[in-house]
Order: sequence, then structure tokens, then C-alpha cells
Amino acid sequence: MERWKDAWFIFIKDLQNDRLYLIWNVIFMLYASLMLGIFIGTREEVELVMNPMSDFMMLMIVPFTGFFFSRRSFNYIKENSYTQMLRYYRELPISVRTVLRSRLIQLGAAMLLNGILFYGGLYLVTYLMNSNTWDFGAFIVFCFTWTGYSLLINGVFIFCELLMSGKVYLGLTFLLMLVLGVTAIVMNLNGVNLMTFTLESSRRYLVLSPIMWYSLVVGGLGLTYLLSLTRRRLIKRDLA
Repeated sequence: MERWKDAWFIFIKDLQNDRLYLIWNVIFMLYASLMLGIFIGTREEVELVMNPMSDFMMLMIVPFTGFFFSRRSFNYIKENSYTQMLRYYRELPISVRTVLRSRLIQLGAAMLLNGILFYGGLYLVTYLMNSNTWDFGAFIVFCFTWTGYSLLINGVFIFCELLMSGKVYLGLTFLLMLVLGVTAIVMNLNGVNLMTFTLESSRRYLVLSPIMWYSLVVGGLGLTYLLSLTRRRLIKRDLA
């Protein structure tokens, strides 16, 4: 319990120090939901959206719901700020487990706030443009389906964030963008559109959607494994 208390203290302190950066966080989420909502809402039928851009935008934007913009995240290339943070915590000393728990708390808080902003904005924009686009119950299932994917990718982000230098982290982020872009194109060339697929599954099965449960289970297990792997390697990481 003491470690969780310390983790909450770290999270709240970081939030207080970076509260002005939350403005950028809100702006980005609302802007992303507006752009994607307009893209979807201009179609007569969501089922006919077979454009890889919709998939690419979802694959790229959804993982960003898992963290807050901060001074540290803006300066991680120039200052290698995550490594400096870990060095500071090790000197205090604060355990690796506590650091990871604070990051897990941040993940949960960010996904809650950013999820409301992003998915809420997406729902509002598409509803105003085409009132038949969404069924609210199906939309909630749709959100949870993509949340599972977000958990998995944020596990990768946390792994890179705490174990690699800023330049390597940036390079891997660009590589991930490339992979996601190619994935979206290849799927669409083969007649598969993730947006359409997840929407149809959400509408047809609602809370019994196998895609939603599969996504949440895989995302949760993947995040758990990556956090465990990060903890083991972080203990041995040379921060000099």
C-alpha cells in the first residue's frame, strides 16, 4: 500500500508541474476527434468507408489517449528527459515498482480523460453530421474495442520510454507509424477495413462482441507482460 501511495504522489506531483501542458492535450484530442469525425461523417454510410486513411488515423491516434502531454514528453529527444527522471528517482531512492505504478496510474487517468474527449468528440461530430451513424450502446462497445488496442500499444510505449534513449524512442515511434500505415493499406487492399469491421461487430453483438473481449484480453495481457519485462530490465539498466 505504501508503494501505491508513493506512486499516487508521483503522479499528482507530475500533473501539478505540467498542468499547463494539459491544455495542449485537450486541444489535440478535440482536434483529432473533429478531423476523424468529419472524415467519417461526410460518408453516406459508415459501412462504405473503405479508405485506409480512416484506419491509419485510428491506429495512430488511439494510443495517444494513453498519456498526457508534459514538459518531459516534449523534451525527451533534446534532454533525454525520461532517463534523467529515472536517474533522479534512483538517487532518492524510489523503487522501480513504484515508478511503474505511477506510470500505470497515469495511463488509467489519461485513458479516462482523453477517451472522453476523443470518443465523445467523435460521437458528437458524427452524430451532428449524420444522426444515423451511431447507436450509443454499440458506440460504447466500439470504444472498449479500441481501448484494448490502446493498452497493448501503450505497453510498448512504456517499455521504450523507460528503457531507451530519447533518440532511439523517436526512431522506433517513426518505425511504428510506418508499420501501422503499411498495415492499413495492406488490409484495405485485401478488402478489410478496421473501422467498418469493429463497428459492424459492435452493432451486431453489443456487449457480447467477441472482438471487444478479444481486444481487451489481449491488450490487458500484453500490457501486463510488457510492464513485467520493463521492470526486470529497468532494475539492471545503467543510467549513467
